[in-house]
Amino acid sequence: MSEADRIAYSLKEVVTLMLRDQGIRSGLWMIAAKFNVSVANIAASETGGPTGPAVVSVLGEVGIQRAPEPGPLTVDASEIWPEQKAKPKSAAAPKKRTRRAVNATKP
Repeated sequence: MSEADRIAYSLKEVVTLMLRDQGIRSGLWMIAAKFNVSVANIAASETGGPTGPAVVSVLGEVGIQRAPEPGPLTVDASEIWPEQKAKPKSAAAPKKRTRRAVNATKP
């Protein structure tokens, strides 16, 4: 199998991976991102145009946060965990074995 050059996830897949990583099993969650924004004067070097104001945005962190209601980017944590299968009960439960004292004297 060849090594992948690129792996991509949808935003909902990222939320699902983070919920599983953190062991979160309930609630509505959505992607959260923190951007650091700076303003600078930048010259358009490709066109040789004049220097002008520009906004530079850097992704600072990615996380998840609770969502107040369902939406297109929310994931219900209870739906991503496989349901625990109920073990069928046998007709007669096995009796617990108790140890009997050997050479016990009766009063």
